[in-house]
Amino acid sequence: MCVTMCAFGACCCTLTTLFIVLASFGTLLVPDVSLEFYRAQVTYLDGTPLLLAGLLSTGRHFAYCLGDYLGCVKDQFAQELIQTFKWETGVGVGAVFAPSMAYHGHRVSTIYFSHSEYRKWTYDPAAGRPRDMMVASNKTSLPSGVMPDLSSDILLNFDTGTTEHTARRQLLADGLPALAYGAQLPEFKVPPGVAPSDSGKRSVFDMVGYNLFRSLFGVDVADELPAIFEYDATFTPAVLGAPVLGFQGRRLSEIRASVMRKVEPGEVAQSFMALAKERGMPGKERLDEMVWIALFAGYGGTSNLAYETLRMIRKDPKLVKLFRADPLAFMLEAARIRPPVGGMNPVQYRKPKQITFPSIGKTWSAREGELAMLLSSGANHDPQIFKDPDDFRPGRENAERLLSWNNEWGDFKTCPTVAGCPAAPRGCPGTFLSMHIAKETVSFFIDEIGKTLKSGTGEL
Repeated sequence: MCVTMCAFGACCCTLTTLFIVLASFGTLLVPDVSLEFYRAQVTYLDGTPLLLAGLLSTGRHFAYCLGDYLGCVKDQFAQELIQTFKWETGVGVGAVFAPSMAYHGHRVSTIYFSHSEYRKWTYDPAAGRPRDMMVASNKTSLPSGVMPDLSSDILLNFDTGTTEHTARRQLLADGLPALAYGAQLPEFKVPPGVAPSDSGKRSVFDMVGYNLFRSLFGVDVADELPAIFEYDATFTPAVLGAPVLGFQGRRLSEIRASVMRKVEPGEVAQSFMALAKERGMPGKERLDEMVWIALFAGYGGTSNLAYETLRMIRKDPKLVKLFRADPLAFMLEAARIRPPVGGMNPVQYRKPKQITFPSIGKTWSAREGELAMLLSSGANHDPQIFKDPDDFRPGRENAERLLSWNNEWGDFKTCPTVAGCPAAPRGCPGTFLSMHIAKETVSFFIDEIGKTLKSGTGEL
């Protein structure tokens, strides 16, 4: 009898505790409660306690946003930073959201979120970059196959302006003509199986992938599109610093190898490798890295921009007319509102720095070698640059000052090549090709969306 009563009591205690935990987490779903919880943790906690509280906030954001990182979660992060640390400061501090970073000792990080503070890093001609990171993952935690097969030292890892960084960017600019601003690109084509009536994620991504590889390398990857779509879903956890298993790494390598077999024999790839060799670089290694970049940033980032833009249009029928009026202005504003990536890759302090946070009465002492994060979802909504930043206004004042591709669009297009220049030292080399493909992809699907919305609402 005693044993039964004790077991019953233990069961009741467990259920009560579970209820309290779930109820407490549930209250965090209320935005005002979540904001106050964030303010309290960054004000009163540090180190591991701040990390644990921050992971709870991160879990809250993913639950609140139903897992939609690009369309919602990073906006939640941005709003907490803005309301806690204020635009005038432009930089905040918080727990890292990535398990890989926390495991390797980066528990708390400074986060640059205003336009001016973000810009200080991306325009610094000698900005530091960590050699051991791939976005939010420490490369030593990643299984074989996640990074390029021939060399894990990627362009993202080199400090701005270093000899290697400059040489690799110049190779991309000179060896891949499709990347140039105003490049003559092949006719946009529809891959097999994609119809204008289906603007679902798979169709949008297939459209982007098919035309990306046609434009960049002059090859047809129609047969590889299902595997490329699988690649993006498998690779994404590594970008966010989440665990990736050994069999997943092997699968990523297999998919890249199949794409490489299509790309390497092509005229563009052969010329690219010959140019690399002429400049004292291993040609196949540089091509292997470029295919890795194309599958990661080129395919994933561009597809997300096109898909998120189409989602936005489906929710608001008036946007169809705005797109038709000026597609480029529309897509620039879409990229500002919905940046296809979270921000620039982690940066690294090259000397100690003290940062004061007046709003919480704290001073942060950043160590040499410490990582910092940049958040474009803050920078692109800075009211000091973009009036009424939450409004969607194609052609707005300062439209070309968005930082979705690290440097401002207006500055980067003045550089002679996508290698960059003093006016824009670290713009994404794929900026202009990405925009072209995203714009054409949205254009393909929008007529059918317009017909559907017209028949359903009578508003068009």
